[in-house]
Amino acid sequence: MNKETSLLGKVAFVSGASSGIGRAIAIALGAAGARVALCARRRDRLEAVAKTIADAGGEAWVETADFLHVNEIDAAIRGAADRWDGRLDILVNAAGVGRQARLMDGDTADWREMLEVNVLALAVACREALKFFPESGGQIVNLSSMSGHRVPGRGGFYAATKFAVRAMTEGLRQELRAAGNPTRVGSVSPGFVDTEMLDDYFRPGTGGATRYGSIGYEILKPEQVAAVVMSLLALPAAAEITDVLMRPTAQAL
Repeated sequence: MNKETSLLGKVAFVSGASSGIGRAIAIALGAAGARVALCARRRDRLEAVAKTIADAGGEAWVETADFLHVNEIDAAIRGAADRWDGRLDILVNAAGVGRQARLMDGDTADWREMLEVNVLALAVACREALKFFPESGGQIVNLSSMSGHRVPGRGGFYAATKFAVRAMTEGLRQELRAAGNPTRVGSVSPGFVDTEMLDDYFRPGTGGATRYGSIGYEILKPEQVAAVVMSLLALPAAAEITDVLMRPTAQAL
């Protein structure tokens, strides 16, 4: 029987690590013995996460980057690898933007931000991280969304970017297999999660603030999503899960 993959001593790069799901994943990785590179725009938040990891006996490194700028993604990943002898083992793409920008009359700036962060930046991060993975292979986990499996009425463009995450995850998996690269890649697609991103998605003026306030049931916590990501990373090397759908038990769609 194949043993689970140990994360002790692995080098992990986590985007979107300053809050929400990315923060929870980074802390869980640190607790599992991985060395964690934390990446986001807000250095003060990242340093607070790094302190949480260090206080628990883990090791973390801060790399700031705005994922709207491709060159900053390149620099952050290279900087993280250089910190640990040119090595990366794990990439977690948790950075993301959610806007209720409709296709009929949405703001082009909102569309562009979602496209560049949710799609282009994720692709660039995968490409750059692969340069530092060992020949024995690494692991990539992309954070998608239930919106990548069905289209919510007010979020057609956001859903399109999350459908793209699923497509890129599977496309990369097939490319890796064809190249004989044992790196494993998968995605996790949560429903409603209690994060700043959800607050922003239902921010006043989007027509959805009342809906968020009246969800009426317990939604997922970032730590619950992090636990699923950790279970993917701990799978034996011969096993790969391409996509996990998770939602609050009471969420109908």
